[in-house]
Amino acid sequence: MKHALIIPALLASASLLTGCGESGGGSVTPATLSVDLQIPDSLTGGRAVTAPKPGASLAKAARVPQARGSSGLPCAFIGNDQEDDIFRNGYETSKFMVSAVATWSCIADSLIEIASVVPHDGKIYETENDNNAANFDPDEPTHYSVSEDSDTQTTIRLYYNYSRSLPPVQGEDPQFYISWNEAANGDITGRMVIDGTNVNPDDRKPDDPVQMRMDFSFNDAAENMDMFLRFDANNPWADGFRIQVSKDLTANPLQQVFTARGLINMKDQFFPVSGITEVPQVSVYAVTDSFGNGASIAQYQDMALPLELNAATGNHLGNYLFTRSDVYYFEDDMDWDYIFKSVTAAEYRGGRTTPATGGTWLPFDPSLDIIVSGLALDPAYFTGSLCASVGDSCVELFNAVNNAVDDFGGHERNQGSDPMDW
Repeated sequence: MKHALIIPALLASASLLTGCGESGGGSVTPATLSVDLQIPDSLTGGRAVTAPKPGASLAKAARVPQARGSSGLPCAFIGNDQEDDIFRNGYETSKFMVSAVATWSCIADSLIEIASVVPHDGKIYETENDNNAANFDPDEPTHYSVSEDSDTQTTIRLYYNYSRSLPPVQGEDPQFYISWNEAANGDITGRMVIDGTNVNPDDRKPDDPVQMRMDFSFNDAAENMDMFLRFDANNPWADGFRIQVSKDLTANPLQQVFTARGLINMKDQFFPVSGITEVPQVSVYAVTDSFGNGASIAQYQDMALPLELNAATGNHLGNYLFTRSDVYYFEDDMDWDYIFKSVTAAEYRGGRTTPATGGTWLPFDPSLDIIVSGLALDPAYFTGSLCASVGDSCVELFNAVNNAVDDFGGHERNQGSDPMDW
């Protein structure tokens, strides 16, 4: 799906891991580590409490409905609930990215918990998932290994789609890897790496990530996640993501506890339009208290936007290249508290078909004169050098749309008052 962060399905179920290898030697260590930051729902969109269904946004995209940690809930998070436009506002972009960290943290916890009941002897064992059997499930590993690499280091390796006649051998790269070190003082550092092309290759979408890595570090003061996603040429608009989420364990619960930062390495426009070849730059930053009340800010530079007003009549206000700062204060229930979008640059790039006169506001099929009147623009707007020709500045139009009394063609408007808070 083009407009979603697709994450390959993944989970080694308890029955698969514990059903084999029971006769193996080595110690079994109870699961004590959890990498779940307990990120507020307002930053993840909340958990999908049932198996993903078509149209369930990131929950559908995650395709991990069977991944279960000690909470008993699926490792699938709703994320961005406006899947057709993850850049609708900075808050939607933040949820889109942070939900990926929450998903994989939950999966890591599931595997750590499951691996605690199998031998930690470093040997490679078969699971019950035989790739030559009629009930073979490519979502599940065919082999696994858990090792105690030192007194403080534990490693889990999962291998996918190997036959029992040609199993993986020691030293061979696994398709899923998680390893962590727990120091004497309790500090934990670890890393999870996933080969996205070889975990369930039959079910993956072309624009899925091909590689994923998540580093984590925990101490008495903070818990930190640093996640990287890389895409190949089959993803039309992104080369990679970097997402950092941290939890301040020393902060006042009513102040800044969670901090999320995100960068998207774009290679093309999310909405490609004729006449625009610039590559966007996107960064997001979000904070919440322990309950999920917080704010986000996003910077979108050189982003394309086609303003189609009425598809049935062919009414199109044209294509634009804009730069925008987007501030969004939200409450723990994900409702808005303050929205403020400020466009600092907007350039007309052609494609306008909106008639000069004769349109209607309701039903929404406005002409240029109605737009000028309704948005209180200069009476001469859309003429001369006022957003009329390719290359003209249209900053006034964009900010008027953002500040419109009513939503203009479904575009979210600025609203609320700045709480002047952290």
